Amino acid sequence: MIKCPNCGGELKFSPKDKVVHCDYCDSNFKPDELKREAKSAKEVKTIEANSYRCRECGAELLTFDDTAITFCSYCGSQAMLDAKMVKINNPDYVIPFTLTKEDCIAAYKAKLNKALFAPSYMKKDFVVEKFRGIYMPYCIYKVAHHGKTISRGHKYEKRVGNYDYYGDYEISGDVDATYDGLSYDVISKLYDKYTHSIPYNFKEAKEFNLNYLIGYYADSMDVKNNIYDGEAIAIARGDAVKEMRKDKIFAKYGCLNPTINPYIESRKIGMFPLYFLSIRNKDDKHIYYAVVNGQTGKIAMDLPIDYKKYFLFSLILAVPIFFLLNGISSALMSLPGGLILLPKGILAFSILVSIVVLVFSISQIKEIANNENHYYDIGYNSVNKTENESTSNVVTLNKKTSKITTLNKKKLITKETKKFIYKPIIGIVIAVLIYIISPADDIYYYCGSIVNFLLIVWSSLDLIKEHNMLSTNKLPQFEKRGGDEK
Repeated sequence: MIKCPNCGGELKFSPKDKVVHCDYCDSNFKPDELKREAKSAKEVKTIEANSYRCRECGAELLTFDDTAITFCSYCGSQAMLDAKMVKINNPDYVIPFTLTKEDCIAAYKAKLNKALFAPSYMKKDFVVEKFRGIYMPYCIYKVAHHGKTISRGHKYEKRVGNYDYYGDYEISGDVDATYDGLSYDVISKLYDKYTHSIPYNFKEAKEFNLNYLIGYYADSMDVKNNIYDGEAIAIARGDAVKEMRKDKIFAKYGCLNPTINPYIESRKIGMFPLYFLSIRNKDDKHIYYAVVNGQTGKIAMDLPIDYKKYFLFSLILAVPIFFLLNGISSALMSLPGGLILLPKGILAFSILVSIVVLVFSISQIKEIANNENHYYDIGYNSVNKTENESTSNVVTLNKKTSKITTLNKKKLITKETKKFIYKPIIGIVIAVLIYIISPADDIYYYCGSIVNFLLIVWSSLDLIKEHNMLSTNKLPQFEKRGGDEK
């Protein structure tokens, strides 16, 4: 561990001043000038760290000074194991923190202030103080194509008599394209939906220096660095084709999709800065995450809906809407042959609204299942493939598009979410039966409409509940459960 050269005190990197600062003697050092003594030639390629593993979820965090980790950033548990000394390979690059924790909290609160229905407790001081600065390992791709490429075109030429003539062309040329800095996190614990939403600017990366990590946590890499090869190649190919299309020669000879086959030139590992916050839900089974890019300040977070705020806003909004609709209805009915809402019309309208609610509910249920099964999370599925009757997660590479796809065969509608679709279905069935039977007395239509609209209101509550489920994650269970079970 690195100590202050002047007093032997603990050092910490300051994002604001971009120096390594000693709180004891108030000394400042430039990160590139502060050196540590290597104990052996082997240590030049490795760095020492204190490793903390969570008893509950198995997450492993690293520190590079004497600071102890008091709780797990991923599940919020305070049951951390004692530290042990580990050695890890030196990364190639580091993007230093440019935002302080105070900057992070300010950005987080500013976003929450724009969320009208977000629960107030998410802004409490005891919550936001749990933000932790963590360096996350990323794989940095360099994708290139140097050399000849051949594309084919197909173009209408002319018409002679009853025949149309087309020409086939072969367009060859040299392409020199390089894409450096395509980055993907190589940790299964932080899901892609967060990291892909807060990209980094690799141009500001520096050659790795441990001094930038002093005073912060770091996560340990647990995903193979080639798992995102297909994604990186697909991005490079897409951009290269877009640039090639700008050359008029391709349009001239009917080549709408020029051919290029980029390849991985290199993969490097970098440590990127992130402020991480986890908030346990009241049921203690789910958790909300908020992540802030420590370089750019971009935020990705889960935003649930507070029922009280939602209903208060709905009641306030309902008053002007009621008078507006009442005025419009009165105006229409006063016209010659004015609009009259018949019982059958009201019933038909209730059926339409029930169908809309049902469609929204099924759509959210599917997303809930995809979220809980990590359907779109390539890194997670590459490490945590489950092998049982109900679930089969497979990561595949489409050879034509070089696009990685995650397949998950688990049923989308589970017992837990099936209850959400019963209410609108029951309402639709009741209304349709009344409509088909077509009783002579209007009371049946009014009763059917009232029952259906009550079920619609009930289903609206379920839509909020579904949204909140979609905004949470199951408590993580990684390599260990209960501290011992693999």
